[in-house]
Amino acid sequence: MNPRIKSSSESAELVSSIDDLLLQILLLLPIRSLIRFKCGSKHWLSLITNPRFSLLRNPNPAIGLFFHRRDFHINPEYDYIHFDTQSQTNPPFKKLRFTEENSISTICILQSCNGLLLCSNFVTSHRSKRNYYVYNPTTKHFSTLPNTSHVVLGMSLTFDPASSPHYKVFCIRKSESARNHYQIEVYSSDTGPWRAVGDPFVSNACFGNGVYWNGMIHWISPGDNFLNFTILCFNVDLETRGEMPMPPARQGGYVGFFGESCGHLHLIATYEAEGEIDVYEMKGDCSEWFVKYKVDVRQVLCCISWDGKAIRYNLVDGSVDMLCEFEGAEKQSSLRYLDLGFQYIESLCCV
Repeated sequence: MNPRIKSSSESAELVSSIDDLLLQILLLLPIRSLIRFKCGSKHWLSLITNPRFSLLRNPNPAIGLFFHRRDFHINPEYDYIHFDTQSQTNPPFKKLRFTEENSISTICILQSCNGLLLCSNFVTSHRSKRNYYVYNPTTKHFSTLPNTSHVVLGMSLTFDPASSPHYKVFCIRKSESARNHYQIEVYSSDTGPWRAVGDPFVSNACFGNGVYWNGMIHWISPGDNFLNFTILCFNVDLETRGEMPMPPARQGGYVGFFGESCGHLHLIATYEAEGEIDVYEMKGDCSEWFVKYKVDVRQVLCCISWDGKAIRYNLVDGSVDMLCEFEGAEKQSSLRYLDLGFQYIESLCCV
Protein backbone atom coordinates (compact mmCIF):
# COMPACT_ATOMS: atom_id res chain seq x y z
CA MET A 1 0.00 0.00 0.00
CA ASN A 2 1.14 3.51 -0.78
CA PRO A 3 2.59 5.00 2.46
CA ARG A 4 0.63 8.23 1.98
CA ILE A 5 -2.66 6.36 1.57
CA LYS A 6 -1.87 4.22 4.61
CA SER A 7 -1.03 7.30 6.67
CA SER A 8 -4.23 9.04 5.59
CA SER A 9 -6.30 5.97 6.44
CA GLU A 10 -4.70 5.67 9.85
CA SER A 11 -5.36 9.37 10.54
CA ALA A 12 -9.02 8.96 9.62
CA GLU A 13 -9.34 5.95 11.91
CA LEU A 14 -7.68 7.90 14.71
CA VAL A 15 -10.11 10.81 14.34
CA SER A 16 -13.12 8.51 14.26
CA SER A 17 -11.94 6.74 17.41
CA ILE A 18 -11.75 9.96 19.47
CA ASP A 19 -15.32 11.05 20.20
CA ASP A 20 -14.49 14.57 21.34
CA LEU A 21 -12.50 15.28 18.18
CA LEU A 22 -15.13 13.72 15.93
CA LEU A 23 -17.82 15.69 17.74
CA GLN A 24 -16.05 18.99 17.05
CA ILE A 25 -15.89 18.12 13.34
CA LEU A 26 -19.56 17.13 13.17
CA LEU A 27 -20.60 20.36 14.88
CA LEU A 28 -19.18 22.32 11.93
CA LEU A 29 -21.24 20.47 9.32
CA PRO A 30 -24.59 21.67 7.90
CA ILE A 31 -27.80 19.96 8.98
CA ARG A 32 -28.38 18.24 5.64
CA SER A 33 -24.95 16.56 5.81
CA LEU A 34 -25.59 15.41 9.38
CA ILE A 35 -28.86 13.78 8.34
CA ARG A 36 -26.99 11.75 5.69
CA PHE A 37 -24.14 10.88 8.06
CA LYS A 38 -26.56 9.47 10.63
CA CYS A 39 -26.99 6.54 8.25
CA GLY A 40 -23.22 6.03 7.99
CA SER A 41 -22.71 4.10 11.23
CA LYS A 42 -24.38 3.38 14.55
CA HIS A 43 -21.57 5.26 16.26
CA TRP A 44 -22.19 8.46 14.29
CA LEU A 45 -25.93 8.05 14.75
CA SER A 46 -25.52 7.91 18.54
CA LEU A 47 -23.34 11.05 18.52
CA ILE A 48 -25.61 13.11 16.28
CA THR A 49 -28.87 12.12 17.99
CA ASN A 50 -27.48 12.61 21.50
CA PRO A 51 -29.33 15.54 23.16
CA ARG A 52 -25.93 16.98 24.13
CA PHE A 53 -25.11 17.41 20.43
CA SER A 54 -28.05 19.78 19.90
CA LEU A 55 -27.05 21.83 22.91
CA LEU A 56 -23.49 22.26 21.58
CA ARG A 57 -24.55 23.44 18.12
CA ASN A 58 -24.94 27.14 17.54
CA PRO A 59 -28.59 28.17 16.99
CA ASN A 60 -29.51 27.97 13.33
CA PRO A 61 -30.96 31.06 11.64
CA ALA A 62 -34.24 30.97 9.74
CA ILE A 63 -33.64 30.12 6.08
CA GLY A 64 -37.17 30.56 4.76
CA LEU A 65 -40.88 31.04 5.37
CA PHE A 66 -43.98 28.88 4.92
CA PHE A 67 -47.27 30.53 3.97
CA HIS A 68 -50.87 29.31 4.06
CA ARG A 69 -52.43 29.94 0.67
CA ARG A 70 -55.59 32.07 0.60
CA ASP A 71 -57.55 29.07 -0.70
CA PHE A 72 -55.98 26.78 1.91
CA HIS A 73 -59.18 24.91 2.87
CA ILE A 74 -59.84 24.06 -0.78
CA ASN A 75 -56.25 23.47 -1.82
CA PRO A 76 -54.20 22.84 1.36
CA GLU A 77 -50.79 23.68 -0.06
CA TYR A 78 -48.01 25.87 1.27
CA ASP A 79 -45.84 28.32 -0.58
CA TYR A 80 -42.22 28.45 0.53
CA ILE A 81 -39.91 31.46 0.30
CA HIS A 82 -36.18 30.80 0.58
CA PHE A 83 -34.17 33.74 1.90
CA ASP A 84 -31.00 32.98 -0.07
CA THR A 85 -31.50 34.22 -3.62
CA GLN A 86 -28.13 32.78 -4.69
CA SER A 87 -28.80 29.22 -3.54
CA GLN A 88 -32.44 28.25 -4.09
CA THR A 89 -33.52 24.88 -2.69
CA ASN A 90 -36.65 22.80 -3.14
CA PRO A 91 -39.42 23.42 -0.57
CA PRO A 92 -39.28 21.04 2.41
CA PHE A 93 -42.94 20.28 1.63
CA LYS A 94 -45.99 21.64 -0.17
CA LYS A 95 -48.53 19.63 1.81
CA LEU A 96 -48.26 18.21 5.31
CA ARG A 97 -48.54 14.44 4.88
CA PHE A 98 -46.99 13.12 8.08
CA THR A 99 -50.19 11.50 9.39
CA GLU A 100 -52.89 9.25 7.94
CA GLU A 101 -55.46 11.94 8.78
CA ASN A 102 -54.57 13.72 5.55
CA SER A 103 -57.10 11.49 3.81
CA ILE A 104 -59.99 12.96 5.83
CA SER A 105 -58.77 16.37 7.01
CA THR A 106 -56.34 19.20 6.46
CA ILE A 107 -53.23 19.59 8.58
CA CYS A 108 -52.19 23.20 9.12
CA ILE A 109 -49.37 25.04 10.88
CA LEU A 110 -50.28 27.00 14.00
CA GLN A 111 -46.81 28.14 15.08
CA SER A 112 -43.12 27.72 14.33
CA CYS A 113 -40.52 27.69 17.09
CA ASN A 114 -36.77 27.18 16.55
CA GLY A 115 -37.14 24.41 13.98
CA LEU A 116 -40.32 22.74 15.22
CA LEU A 117 -43.86 23.27 13.95
CA LEU A 118 -47.00 23.11 16.06
CA CYS A 119 -49.80 21.78 13.85
CA SER A 120 -53.44 20.77 14.09
CA ASN A 121 -56.09 19.16 11.95
CA PHE A 122 -59.36 20.64 10.75
CA VAL A 123 -61.46 17.49 10.75
CA THR A 124 -64.02 19.43 12.78
CA SER A 125 -64.55 23.03 13.79
CA HIS A 126 -64.95 21.96 17.44
CA ARG A 127 -61.61 22.79 18.98
CA SER A 128 -61.85 20.17 21.74
CA LYS A 129 -61.89 17.42 19.09
CA ARG A 130 -58.90 18.59 17.12
CA ASN A 131 -55.66 16.68 17.17
CA TYR A 132 -52.41 18.56 17.75
CA TYR A 133 -48.92 17.64 16.61
CA VAL A 134 -45.30 18.73 16.95
CA TYR A 135 -43.51 18.21 13.64
CA ASN A 136 -39.87 18.54 12.63
CA PRO A 137 -39.86 19.31 8.87
CA THR A 138 -36.10 18.70 8.65
CA THR A 139 -36.13 15.13 9.98
CA LYS A 140 -39.77 14.44 8.91
CA HIS A 141 -40.56 13.12 12.39
CA PHE A 142 -43.66 14.07 14.39
CA SER A 143 -45.34 13.47 17.72
CA THR A 144 -49.06 13.51 18.48
CA LEU A 145 -49.94 15.44 21.62
CA PRO A 146 -52.20 13.78 24.21
CA ASN A 147 -55.87 14.62 23.78
CA THR A 148 -57.53 17.13 26.05
CA SER A 149 -61.23 16.98 26.91
CA HIS A 150 -61.44 20.74 27.33
CA VAL A 151 -62.30 23.39 24.76
CA VAL A 152 -58.94 24.73 23.62
CA LEU A 153 -58.68 28.51 23.18
CA GLY A 154 -55.06 28.44 22.14
CA MET A 155 -51.89 26.35 21.96
CA SER A 156 -48.32 27.65 22.19
CA LEU A 157 -45.10 25.74 21.52
CA THR A 158 -41.87 26.61 23.38
CA PHE A 159 -38.50 25.16 22.39
CA ASP A 160 -34.99 26.52 23.02
CA PRO A 161 -32.34 24.09 21.68
CA ALA A 162 -29.60 26.17 23.33
CA SER A 163 -30.86 25.28 26.80
CA SER A 164 -32.72 21.97 26.50
CA PRO A 165 -33.44 19.23 23.94
CA HIS A 166 -37.04 19.06 25.20
CA TYR A 167 -40.03 21.17 24.20
CA LYS A 168 -43.19 22.22 26.00
CA VAL A 169 -46.69 23.00 24.73
CA PHE A 170 -48.99 25.30 26.67
CA CYS A 171 -52.77 25.02 26.33
CA ILE A 172 -55.13 27.83 27.30
CA ARG A 173 -58.68 26.78 28.14
CA LYS A 174 -61.70 28.02 30.05
CA SER A 175 -61.50 27.47 33.79
CA GLU A 176 -63.81 24.90 35.34
CA SER A 177 -63.61 26.45 38.81
CA ALA A 178 -63.99 30.17 38.06
CA ARG A 179 -66.52 31.62 35.64
CA ASN A 180 -65.17 33.81 32.82
CA HIS A 181 -61.62 32.86 33.81
CA TYR A 182 -58.89 31.02 31.91
CA GLN A 183 -56.57 28.18 32.90
CA ILE A 184 -53.13 27.28 31.52
CA GLU A 185 -52.01 23.67 31.13
CA VAL A 186 -48.59 22.42 30.06
CA TYR A 187 -47.35 19.29 28.30
CA SER A 188 -43.62 18.47 28.38
CA SER A 189 -41.84 16.12 25.97
CA ASP A 190 -39.61 15.27 28.94
CA THR A 191 -42.04 14.72 31.83
CA GLY A 192 -45.24 13.82 30.01
CA PRO A 193 -48.97 14.49 30.45
CA TRP A 194 -50.95 17.72 30.68
CA ARG A 195 -51.02 19.46 34.06
CA ALA A 196 -52.56 22.72 35.22
CA VAL A 197 -50.17 25.55 36.12
CA GLY A 198 -51.00 28.68 38.07
CA ASP A 199 -54.38 29.97 39.17
CA PRO A 200 -57.36 30.83 36.95
CA PHE A 201 -57.07 34.36 35.57
CA VAL A 202 -58.87 37.02 33.56
CA SER A 203 -57.43 38.48 30.36
CA ASN A 204 -58.49 40.08 27.07
CA ALA A 205 -55.52 38.57 25.20
CA CYS A 206 -55.89 36.59 21.98
CA PHE A 207 -54.49 33.14 22.75
CA GLY A 208 -54.45 31.88 19.18
CA ASN A 209 -51.14 33.56 18.31
CA GLY A 210 -48.64 33.10 21.12
CA VAL A 211 -45.08 34.34 20.56
CA TYR A 212 -42.17 32.61 22.32
CA TRP A 213 -39.21 34.87 23.11
CA ASN A 214 -36.66 35.23 25.91
CA GLY A 215 -38.06 32.29 27.88
CA MET A 216 -41.61 33.64 27.85
CA ILE A 217 -44.81 33.29 25.83
CA HIS A 218 -46.42 36.57 24.82
CA TRP A 219 -50.07 37.06 23.88
CA ILE A 220 -51.34 40.36 22.55
CA SER A 221 -54.92 41.57 22.99
CA PRO A 222 -56.99 42.18 19.84
CA GLY A 223 -58.15 45.61 18.83
CA ASP A 224 -57.83 48.20 16.10
CA ASN A 225 -56.65 51.05 18.32
CA PHE A 226 -52.92 50.86 18.97
CA LEU A 227 -53.37 52.60 22.33
CA ASN A 228 -56.00 50.16 23.57
CA PHE A 229 -54.29 46.81 24.01
CA THR A 230 -52.13 44.83 26.44
CA ILE A 231 -49.44 42.15 26.15
CA LEU A 232 -49.75 39.24 28.55
CA CYS A 233 -46.56 37.24 29.18
CA PHE A 234 -45.95 33.88 30.83
CA ASN A 235 -42.56 32.74 32.15
CA VAL A 236 -42.10 29.15 30.95
CA ASP A 237 -39.66 28.07 33.68
CA LEU A 238 -41.12 29.94 36.66
CA GLU A 239 -44.71 29.38 35.45
CA THR A 240 -45.74 32.92 36.41
CA ARG A 241 -47.82 35.51 34.53
CA GLY A 242 -47.20 39.20 34.00
CA GLU A 243 -47.71 42.09 31.57
CA MET A 244 -45.20 43.64 29.19
CA PRO A 245 -44.66 47.42 29.09
CA MET A 246 -46.36 49.15 26.18
CA PRO A 247 -44.52 51.03 23.42
CA PRO A 248 -44.83 54.84 23.32
CA ALA A 249 -47.15 54.77 20.34
CA ARG A 250 -48.94 57.71 18.76
CA GLN A 251 -52.69 57.88 18.40
CA GLY A 252 -54.23 56.66 15.16
CA GLY A 253 -52.08 53.56 14.68
CA TYR A 254 -52.72 49.85 14.88
CA VAL A 255 -50.58 46.75 15.36
CA GLY A 256 -49.51 45.38 11.98
CA PHE A 257 -47.15 42.71 13.30
CA PHE A 258 -46.13 41.21 16.64
CA GLY A 259 -43.55 38.45 16.75
CA GLU A 260 -39.98 37.20 17.14
CA SER A 261 -37.36 37.79 14.47
CA CYS A 262 -33.62 36.98 14.57
CA GLY A 263 -33.70 36.57 18.34
CA HIS A 264 -35.55 39.84 18.99
CA LEU A 265 -39.15 40.70 19.84
CA HIS A 266 -40.66 43.17 17.39
CA LEU A 267 -43.90 45.09 17.16
CA ILE A 268 -44.89 47.11 14.10
CA ALA A 269 -47.18 50.11 14.47
CA THR A 270 -48.88 51.19 11.23
CA TYR A 271 -50.21 54.71 10.71
CA GLU A 272 -52.18 54.65 7.47
CA ALA A 273 -53.22 58.31 7.59
CA GLU A 274 -49.60 59.42 7.83
CA GLY A 275 -48.23 56.70 5.54
CA GLU A 276 -45.70 55.57 8.16
CA ILE A 277 -44.59 52.40 9.92
CA ASP A 278 -42.72 52.32 13.23
CA VAL A 279 -40.79 49.11 13.94
CA TYR A 280 -40.36 48.68 17.70
CA GLU A 281 -37.91 46.31 19.39
CA MET A 282 -38.03 45.15 23.00
CA LYS A 283 -34.87 45.45 25.08
CA GLY A 284 -33.31 42.17 26.20
CA ASP A 285 -34.20 42.86 29.86
CA CYS A 286 -37.87 43.44 28.89
CA SER A 287 -37.75 46.95 30.41
CA GLU A 288 -38.97 48.99 27.42
CA TRP A 289 -39.57 49.23 23.68
CA PHE A 290 -37.54 51.46 21.40
CA VAL A 291 -38.01 52.49 17.76
CA LYS A 292 -35.67 50.38 15.64
CA TYR A 293 -36.79 51.69 12.25
CA LYS A 294 -39.13 54.31 10.83
CA VAL A 295 -40.44 53.53 7.35
CA ASP A 296 -42.28 55.67 4.81
CA VAL A 297 -44.92 53.28 3.43
CA ARG A 298 -45.34 55.34 0.29
CA GLN A 299 -41.72 54.71 -0.65
CA VAL A 300 -41.96 50.98 0.08
CA LEU A 301 -45.25 50.11 -1.58
CA CYS A 302 -44.13 51.39 -4.96
CA CYS A 303 -41.50 48.60 -4.93
CA ILE A 304 -43.77 45.77 -3.74
CA SER A 305 -46.00 43.74 -6.05
CA TRP A 306 -49.00 41.72 -4.88
CA ASP A 307 -49.17 39.54 -7.99
CA GLY A 308 -47.37 36.50 -6.59
CA LYS A 309 -43.85 37.89 -6.24
CA ALA A 310 -41.95 37.76 -2.96
CA ILE A 311 -40.07 41.02 -2.41
CA ARG A 312 -37.46 41.75 0.28
CA TYR A 313 -37.04 45.33 1.43
CA ASN A 314 -33.90 46.21 3.42
CA LEU A 315 -34.87 48.65 6.18
CA VAL A 316 -31.25 49.70 6.70
CA ASP A 317 -30.22 50.77 3.21
CA GLY A 318 -33.59 50.84 1.42
CA SER A 319 -32.56 48.26 -1.17
CA VAL A 320 -35.11 45.91 -2.74
CA ASP A 321 -34.66 42.49 -4.33
CA MET A 322 -37.05 39.80 -5.53
CA LEU A 323 -36.78 36.49 -3.69
CA CYS A 324 -39.00 34.45 -6.00
CA GLU A 325 -42.03 34.48 -8.27
CA PHE A 326 -44.70 31.84 -7.73
CA GLU A 327 -46.40 29.74 -10.36
CA GLY A 328 -49.85 30.96 -11.28
CA ALA A 329 -49.06 34.49 -10.13
CA GLU A 330 -50.78 35.95 -13.18
CA LYS A 331 -54.08 34.39 -12.02
CA GLN A 332 -54.03 36.10 -8.61
CA SER A 333 -56.51 38.97 -8.42
CA SER A 334 -56.10 39.61 -4.67
CA LEU A 335 -53.64 39.08 -1.86
CA ARG A 336 -52.11 35.63 -2.05
CA TYR A 337 -51.94 35.11 1.73
CA LEU A 338 -54.24 35.73 4.66
CA ASP A 339 -51.69 35.20 7.46
CA LEU A 340 -48.07 35.93 8.18
CA GLY A 341 -45.39 33.39 7.42
CA PHE A 342 -43.95 30.65 9.60
CA GLN A 343 -40.18 30.51 9.93
CA TYR A 344 -38.30 27.45 8.68
CA ILE A 345 -35.22 26.63 10.75
CA GLU A 346 -33.30 23.42 10.15
CA SER A 347 -33.12 21.29 13.31
CA LEU A 348 -32.12 17.78 14.41
CA CYS A 349 -34.35 17.89 17.48
CA CYS A 350 -36.10 14.62 18.30
CA VAL A 351 -39.84 15.00 18.75
